[in-house]
Amino acid sequence: MNIRESSYGYWSSARAFVWVASGACIGIGNIARLPYLMGQYGGWVFLLVYLAALLVMGLPLLVAEWALGRWMRDDIVSGFRRLAEVADTMRWWRLAGVAALIGAAMILSYYSVVAGWSLGYVFRAASGSLVPLAGDGAAATRRFLDLAQDPERSLAWHTLFMVTTCAVVAQGFREGMERAAGYFMPAAFVALVAIVLVAGRYGDTPAAAEYMFVGDPSKLGWRGVLEALQQAFFTLALGFGSMMTLGAYLPASLPLGRLALTVILLDTLFSLLCGLVLLAFVLGAGLKPSPGLGMIFQTLPQALPSGWLGIAIATPFYIVIFVVTLLAAAALLEPLTRYLMESRRLTRVFAATTSAVVVWYLGLGSLLSFSMLAELRLLGQNFFEWMQWLSATLIAPLSGLLLCVLIGHGLPAELARAVAGPREQRWTGLWVFMLSYPARIAVLAILLYALGAFDWLAGLWSA
Repeated sequence: MNIRESSYGYWSSARAFVWVASGACIGIGNIARLPYLMGQYGGWVFLLVYLAALLVMGLPLLVAEWALGRWMRDDIVSGFRRLAEVADTMRWWRLAGVAALIGAAMILSYYSVVAGWSLGYVFRAASGSLVPLAGDGAAATRRFLDLAQDPERSLAWHTLFMVTTCAVVAQGFREGMERAAGYFMPAAFVALVAIVLVAGRYGDTPAAAEYMFVGDPSKLGWRGVLEALQQAFFTLALGFGSMMTLGAYLPASLPLGRLALTVILLDTLFSLLCGLVLLAFVLGAGLKPSPGLGMIFQTLPQALPSGWLGIAIATPFYIVIFVVTLLAAAALLEPLTRYLMESRRLTRVFAATTSAVVVWYLGLGSLLSFSMLAELRLLGQNFFEWMQWLSATLIAPLSGLLLCVLIGHGLPAELARAVAGPREQRWTGLWVFMLSYPARIAVLAILLYALGAFDWLAGLWSA
């Protein structure tokens, strides 16, 4: 039951792994939503609840995914099958790996469409075509819709992004993801800090800080707590097998708890810095912050300074957005690639290419949901919205819940200690307890909230 050696090698260092894992966590969703949620639900109070959720729920789950991946040293489907055999538990646990793979393919399919927009905005920013949008909300919206609703343009950026992601993964986890993260993540942090300093001169940083950190605690409410839980879960890329697959290349000697704390710190810091940049320019221009991707693609372009200064700010910012989306996408493609390598004995290049093509085809439905298939709806939702609902709302929380149940109640104590690894032996009891109760309750609450159960109960209460 001890941790096996990896037949594919290991990450070159703990620092290299931290950069890769941080890149996998820092996605465009957290950058777009966290600052807005802080402003809506009490500022610093929401941030405290969010940080508590990261520590109580996110940290144990992140360690669990890494620890299981390291113990399995396999693709996640075969790994769960082997774990069920060793633990002498029900064989249907392998379905957890299948669900995670399906979820990874689904979320990457529509994530690639959105990431393609960010790549398109890099070129628009560098060419100066965003400069005329300053102060013109209608023009900024039209410019975004011209991209999102044009199937040919969106297809080109979606294809280019998936080709780039495939190229990173096909080179191997060290030559591809590790090298890319080692170069891009430190550079992204430096660029982001520089933009924050510029925002202090040409934006309204005090207003941004007040919006994010100074708030009314009474705004939190039960919905704010659940939004914080949900955001903490999704920002760590849990439930899709990506962290488990990255953990398969971890040496047994590395301390998972310390690595997880570092990744959580970097993820939170990066998101807060991005929030300061976005809100400094948006509020400085007298505009209202908007939730989700609208603040990045529609509100920010009209809030930037005109002339060369707007180009100098927008170009590196959208490059930063593209970099983090690329690394997150590579982490989602890796589980699919590893599965084909193990189950079909394909080379990495062929496995990565096959996985990318499947995801690319699946992404066409999401891409066309903004144009040709916009009116094609099932129960009021288009293809893009169904992909989001099935992957993020259903599969990811269910996978997280299964993980809590498996480690908290399904593994014998000796096997749980073996999975935790030699550096975490003294913390195994606490880790299992956290997954058994606080983390499991939190993930169950996230699932019920996403399915509308709490809104239904609130409606009954107020009726």
